Amino acid sequence: MLSIKLAEEIVQQTMMRLHHNINVISIDGVILASGDKERIDSIHEGAIQVAQTGMPLLIDEDSSKQFYNCKPGINLPIKFHEKIIGVIGITGNPNELMEIANLVQLTTEMMVHQVLTESKSEWQRKNG
Repeated sequence: MLSIKLAEEIVQQTMMRLHHNINVISIDGVILASGDKERIDSIHEGAIQVAQTGMPLLIDEDSSKQFYNCKPGINLPIKFHEKIIGVIGITGNPNELMEIANLVQLTTEMMVHQVLTESKSEWQRKNG
C-alpha cells in the first residue's frame, strides 16, 4: 500500500524541515526510503516489531545492538483507516525526539491519506 514514490516523498519533505534522518519502512521491515541511501532495501528489525505490535519503539544506544540494522531513534506505526501500512523512523536521541515524533507521525499519516484518497478518487473517476 505504501509505494516507494510516496515513501521517498515523505522522507524528502520531512527531512527538509527536520535535521534528522527519516526512514519509511514497509510492514515486513524493508526500508523503502531513507535519507541514508545505503539503508534502502535493507531490513529494519525494530520496524517489524512496531508493525506487529502497533506500539512506538524507542531505541537508544544500548538497545540498538539488540535489533539488526537499527540506530538510535524512534519508530512509529503509519496507519490508514486504523490499519498499519508501514513504519516511520526518526534517527537520533529518542529522548530528544519525543516532542517531534508525534508530529512526524501525524504529518506522514495525513500525506498518506491524501495520496491514497486522491488515487482512489482518480481510479473511480476513470472506471466508474
